[in-house]
Amino acid sequence: IAKEWESTFVSQIQQCGEALQRHTCRAVCHKYGNDASCRFLFPHEIVDKSTFDAATNSVLFKCVDGTVNYFNPSILVCCRHNHDLRCILSGKSAKAAMFYISDYITKMDTKTYEMLTLL
Repeated sequence: IAKEWESTFVSQIQQCGEALQRHTCRAVCHKYGNDASCRFLFPHEIVDKSTFDAATNSVLFKCVDGTVNYFNPSILVCCRHNHDLRCILSGKSAKAAMFYISDYITKMDTKTYEMLTLL
Protein backbone atom coordinates (compact mmCIF):
# COMPACT_ATOMS: atom_id res chain seq x y z
CA ILE A 1 0.00 0.00 0.00
CA ALA A 2 2.97 2.34 0.63
CA LYS A 3 4.13 2.07 -3.01
CA GLU A 4 0.60 2.76 -4.25
CA TRP A 5 0.34 5.80 -1.98
CA GLU A 6 3.72 7.12 -3.12
CA SER A 7 2.79 6.62 -6.77
CA THR A 8 -0.52 8.45 -6.27
CA PHE A 9 1.23 11.26 -4.37
CA VAL A 10 3.81 11.78 -7.14
CA SER A 11 1.03 11.78 -9.73
CA GLN A 12 -0.88 14.40 -7.73
CA ILE A 13 2.25 16.56 -7.41
CA GLN A 14 2.64 16.52 -11.17
CA GLN A 15 -1.02 17.29 -11.86
CA CYS A 16 -1.34 20.04 -9.24
CA GLY A 17 2.06 21.48 -10.09
CA GLU A 18 1.19 21.85 -13.75
CA ALA A 19 -2.27 23.27 -13.05
CA LEU A 20 -1.40 25.55 -10.11
CA GLN A 21 2.30 26.37 -9.98
CA ARG A 22 3.33 27.05 -13.59
CA HIS A 23 3.61 30.76 -14.42
CA THR A 24 2.46 32.13 -17.76
CA CYS A 25 3.10 35.82 -18.33
CA ARG A 26 -0.03 37.93 -18.76
CA ALA A 27 -0.77 41.66 -18.85
CA VAL A 28 -0.59 41.88 -15.04
CA CYS A 29 3.08 40.84 -15.24
CA HIS A 30 3.92 44.06 -17.03
CA LYS A 31 2.01 46.65 -14.97
CA TYR A 32 3.62 49.87 -13.75
CA GLY A 33 5.71 50.46 -16.87
CA ASN A 34 7.59 47.18 -16.62
CA ASP A 35 7.17 46.20 -20.27
CA ALA A 36 10.55 44.55 -20.80
CA SER A 37 10.37 41.79 -18.19
CA CYS A 38 7.99 39.97 -15.87
CA ARG A 39 7.54 41.85 -12.59
CA PHE A 40 7.27 38.50 -10.81
CA LEU A 41 10.83 37.73 -11.94
CA PHE A 42 10.00 34.85 -14.26
CA PRO A 43 11.64 32.86 -15.56
CA HIS A 44 13.60 31.89 -12.45
CA GLU A 45 17.27 31.08 -12.75
CA ILE A 46 17.95 27.33 -13.08
CA VAL A 47 19.81 26.15 -9.95
CA ASP A 48 21.18 22.60 -9.62
CA LYS A 49 20.87 22.36 -5.83
CA SER A 50 19.73 24.46 -2.89
CA THR A 51 22.53 26.44 -1.26
CA PHE A 52 23.17 29.23 1.24
CA ASP A 53 25.04 32.31 0.00
CA ALA A 54 26.82 33.82 3.01
CA ALA A 55 27.83 36.93 1.06
CA THR A 56 24.20 37.97 0.51
CA ASN A 57 22.75 36.07 3.49
CA SER A 58 20.38 34.32 1.05
CA VAL A 59 19.07 30.83 0.52
CA LEU A 60 18.95 29.82 -3.13
CA PHE A 61 16.41 27.08 -3.81
CA LYS A 62 16.94 24.31 -6.31
CA CYS A 63 15.12 25.14 -9.55
CA VAL A 64 14.81 22.74 -12.49
CA ASP A 65 12.08 24.67 -14.36
CA GLY A 66 12.23 28.45 -14.47
CA THR A 67 8.49 28.84 -15.08
CA VAL A 68 7.35 27.04 -11.91
CA ASN A 69 6.89 28.71 -8.50
CA TYR A 70 8.93 27.36 -5.62
CA PHE A 71 6.56 25.01 -3.81
CA ASN A 72 6.27 22.36 -1.11
CA PRO A 73 4.85 19.08 -2.49
CA SER A 74 2.88 18.25 0.68
CA ILE A 75 1.28 21.70 0.88
CA LEU A 76 0.50 21.57 -2.83
CA VAL A 77 -1.25 18.20 -2.76
CA CYS A 78 -3.04 18.61 0.58
CA CYS A 79 -4.23 22.21 0.12
CA ARG A 80 -4.50 22.26 -3.68
CA HIS A 81 -3.66 25.93 -4.11
CA ASN A 82 -0.79 27.86 -5.63
CA HIS A 83 1.89 29.16 -3.32
CA ASP A 84 5.40 30.54 -3.59
CA LEU A 85 8.03 29.62 -1.01
CA ARG A 86 10.67 32.22 -0.21
CA CYS A 87 13.38 32.36 2.40
CA ILE A 88 13.10 35.82 3.94
CA LEU A 89 15.73 36.43 6.57
CA SER A 90 15.72 40.21 7.02
CA GLY A 91 16.20 43.55 5.33
CA LYS A 92 14.37 44.82 2.27
CA SER A 93 13.04 41.38 1.35
CA ALA A 94 11.40 40.98 4.74
CA LYS A 95 9.90 44.49 4.56
CA ALA A 96 8.63 43.89 1.04
CA ALA A 97 7.04 40.60 2.11
CA MET A 98 5.47 42.22 5.16
CA PHE A 99 3.89 44.95 3.02
CA TYR A 100 2.76 42.47 0.37
CA ILE A 101 1.09 40.21 2.92
CA SER A 102 -0.60 43.03 4.80
CA ASP A 103 -1.70 44.61 1.49
CA TYR A 104 -3.09 41.30 0.29
CA ILE A 105 -4.95 40.58 3.52
CA THR A 106 -6.41 44.05 4.06
CA LYS A 107 -6.77 45.11 0.39
CA MET A 108 -5.45 48.59 1.21
CA ASP A 109 -5.93 51.43 -1.27
CA THR A 110 -2.20 52.21 -1.06
CA LYS A 111 -0.31 49.79 -3.27
CA THR A 112 2.81 47.91 -2.19
CA TYR A 113 5.08 49.72 -4.66
CA GLU A 114 3.88 53.06 -3.25
CA MET A 115 4.60 51.95 0.32
CA LEU A 116 8.08 50.69 -0.59
CA THR A 117 9.07 54.12 -1.90
CA LEU A 118 8.52 55.44 1.63
CA LEU A 119 11.19 53.13 3.09
